[in-house]
Amino acid sequence: MQNINQLFRLMNEVVFILVGALLLWVGMTGRYMFDPRRPDWLLVSGVLVLWGLGTWWRGRKTVARVWRAVGKIGGASLIVAGLLMLSLAWAPFHWVGWLLAAAGCVFVLRGVVTAALVMRPL
Repeated sequence: MQNINQLFRLMNEVVFILVGALLLWVGMTGRYMFDPRRPDWLLVSGVLVLWGLGTWWRGRKTVARVWRAVGKIGGASLIVAGLLMLSLAWAPFHWVGWLLAAAGCVFVLRGVVTAALVMRPL
């Protein structure tokens, strides 16, 4: 471990892996009871997309190549997951589980790839 910044980023990616695994489990088991057309769900999805745009934009300005890649991957994953969750409002009900599982896979993949990048020596 090079410094405390790497440890903090690694813990952040572990959280994303766990959230992704939870979304994947919920999507595959069908244990969801919500209405994706409610305004609060649309608001959360929109916030994820905006958060992803901000993260991607901040990642572009970073000097170090590794941290730039981490920022771009993190921002892109939030944008994709937010758009998947936003699409639930218009998707047929039998696709909801698959879309939630896809958002979970995006978060798990982001966590694994970014954790590998963070653990590289600077």
